[in-house]
Amino acid sequence: MSSIKVTPIKSLNAVIEVPGDKSISHRAAIMAGLADGVTQIDNYLPSEDCLCTLEAMASLGVQYEVLERLEGYGPTSLRIYGQAMQLNAPDVEIDCGNSGTGMRLLAGVLAAQPFQSTLTGDESLQSRPMGRIMTPLSMMGARIEAAGEKEGCAPMILGGSAERLQAIHYDMPMASAQVKSAVLLAGLFAEYETSVRQPAETRDHTERIFDHFQIDSTIDGHRIAVHGGQIPMANDLYIPGDISSAAFWLVAAAAMPGAELKIKKVGLNPTRKAVVDVLIRMGADIRVDMISEDSGEPYGDLTVIGGTLQGTEILPEEVPNLIDEIPVLAVAGALAEGRMVIRNASELRVKESDRISTVVTNLRAMGAEVEEFDDGMEITGGRPLHAAELESYDDHRIAMSFIIAGLFAEGETVVHNTDFINTSYPGFQHDLEKVMNPKPHFAIAIDGPAASGKSTVARRLAEKLGLIMINTGAMYRAIAWASIQHGIDASDTEGVIAMLDRIDLRCGVRDRGSIILVDGVDAGDALREDAVNSRVSAIAAIPEVRRLLVEKQRDYLELGSLVMEGRDIGSVVFPDTPYKLYVDASEEVRLARRSAEGLADVVSQRDKEDSSRKTSPLVVAEGATVIDSSEMTIEEVVDEAMSILKSKGL
Repeated sequence: MSSIKVTPIKSLNAVIEVPGDKSISHRAAIMAGLADGVTQIDNYLPSEDCLCTLEAMASLGVQYEVLERLEGYGPTSLRIYGQAMQLNAPDVEIDCGNSGTGMRLLAGVLAAQPFQSTLTGDESLQSRPMGRIMTPLSMMGARIEAAGEKEGCAPMILGGSAERLQAIHYDMPMASAQVKSAVLLAGLFAEYETSVRQPAETRDHTERIFDHFQIDSTIDGHRIAVHGGQIPMANDLYIPGDISSAAFWLVAAAAMPGAELKIKKVGLNPTRKAVVDVLIRMGADIRVDMISEDSGEPYGDLTVIGGTLQGTEILPEEVPNLIDEIPVLAVAGALAEGRMVIRNASELRVKESDRISTVVTNLRAMGAEVEEFDDGMEITGGRPLHAAELESYDDHRIAMSFIIAGLFAEGETVVHNTDFINTSYPGFQHDLEKVMNPKPHFAIAIDGPAASGKSTVARRLAEKLGLIMINTGAMYRAIAWASIQHGIDASDTEGVIAMLDRIDLRCGVRDRGSIILVDGVDAGDALREDAVNSRVSAIAAIPEVRRLLVEKQRDYLELGSLVMEGRDIGSVVFPDTPYKLYVDASEEVRLARRSAEGLADVVSQRDKEDSSRKTSPLVVAEGATVIDSSEMTIEEVVDEAMSILKSKGL
């Protein structure tokens, strides 16, 4: 039985990429297994829960091939070979582990099968109510029996009838995405149209993944319907990061004045991002940058600037889409000023633990003022938290919520029995370590001649590693552009030097990339114009220009670890960094690249000017590894660079 110890932190500055969405991963494994054809899934969540669902489909005859895996956990990229709705009888009981989602969704599929199967799970799962799905599935004609020690609980014995399920319309007595999904999945095997009406909006991953796999469904307000007899068609998908996992870090950063946190590629499904809305209502400074809507699921980056939170009331209509995040929002309430009211949340009583009771117990143990109700709690914030020894109650979200609380509590907080964290967030301890013990900032230096591909490689590496990316060439181009604006010829060295004292040159970071302002103006695309290209080497050769910009380039390291590209980064700017690369390519290839960009650089002339200048000439820095990109794709160069950096200890 493992425990995690945490002590308070004074600052939080990090970039985190949480694992793939748990709800989507369950559905992806099931739908890909039912589909006709081969589906590649990227960023699959390798948690114990989702691995159980994947193995459940495998026990039903679905084959899969692992392409990438997270060491110590399981696959993150895989191909699933669909069975076109024709599943095989399992040889053994299907173990769903701790996953209520996996069990309820699989029940919808297995209830429709002509063979009998048994769904079971761990002690916690066998205590959770399954009657809520048994009722509608029985109405469809399914053979289903709960054989657990507790009434209406797993193990569940399903299927085994030669009769096809009958379509129904089901008015759901409670808002539950799992019940809705179980009925709709069963409806794929039924005759005619099966429909459900939910009393309130719930997460819509099933509807979205139906559409992705070309299953026709009808959505009319809170009514969702699907016709039986359809066969899903294989379709590759990318699973965004899980916002429920991101919620822990959102609360930590939002409640810590001066913190700055970026969470990359996190799912922003409108039916899931209520946690962001509540935190913003509490006064959190959160910026949402949308990236894409691959596979029907929107995702983007979240940037949080820490401050002081105010308590709020979670609205009844928000509860169904916040049910997983309420424990950590309760922690936010304890850290906030004023009252935090959470009601209409009796569903919390039948999760992995009684989350109303466990949250209240742990908050009180840390000194918070909490009143418990049958359907929620009220927290009076503002009292300092103190360290305590806490139980996780075998509940992953309770464990992580109170680890976050421990980051704000005086003393050493210990949370016991934390192994269950792996049911939803493999790698949590790695990210916690990143927050609690940030490493000293470091620089990856990438040098190379014009058009060698170093800028693109640097950008891709920065994205992969979550680092700041600095294009030093843009800084020299900014000075060249300024000289044009001031009417100074590039050959007028004294004039350029005098200009440096007159202009206001500011270098900063925006969206993890460098930004250079000259007299408050961002020249943007103008920095790539031919007039700038023709003089930038001459400007960069002026010692006073280089001294000024090298100083500013070194200052960037104070803002965070970075990837910096240029022509003297490894030799002059950061000569002591162990992470040095020199990206090269033949003159012919580089000339073709410039031409393809519509630019008129004479690369041979640039090479001569850059290599022969007296101050900081272009050289292969001592200790740098050369990568010749002439015959390589960008992806191959980036992979090679990552391999080299890892070999250097990154």
